[in-house]
Amino acid sequence: MGRHVEIFDHTADVGLEARADTLGELLEAMAEALTDVVLDRRTVAPRETRRIRATAERLDWLVVDFLSEVMRAIQADRFAVASVRVTEASETAAVGELCGEPLDPARHEPRTEIKAVTYHYLEARRDGDAWRARVVLDV
Repeated sequence: MGRHVEIFDHTADVGLEARADTLGELLEAMAEALTDVVLDRRTVAPRETRRIRATAERLDWLVVDFLSEVMRAIQADRFAVASVRVTEASETAAVGELCGEPLDPARHEPRTEIKAVTYHYLEARRDGDAWRARVVLDV
C-alpha cells in the first residue's frame, strides 16, 4: 500500500486525511500535505535539514503536535520544507527531519496561510496493517 494522503475542503478550513503502512510514513505524509497547503514543495531545494520533535499523551494529539512543529518551522523560522523524514515514531513521541531551505518570497509563492492545526474531527489510529489519520487545519 505504501502511503496515501488526501487534502479535502472543510467549510472555511482545510482537512488532511492519510493512511500509510507505518506510523512514521503517516506522519511524513501528513506533514508534507500540510506543507503543500502552504506552498509548492516542488520549488523548494533540499539544502538544509532541521530536526523536530513532538510528544503527546496519545496518538491523535501527537499528530497535532507534530504538524504544529512543522508549522512553527515554516511560519516562525521562515523555513520552506521540501520533504519530511521521520526517524523515530511511537504513539506518544516522534522525531523528524525537515529538508528544505530558508523561505524565499521570490521563489516560494505562498498558497494558504494556516492559523492552527485543530482538534476538530481529529482522528488517528492503527487500522489492521495500516495507520490512518485525519486533521482539520484552520485557515
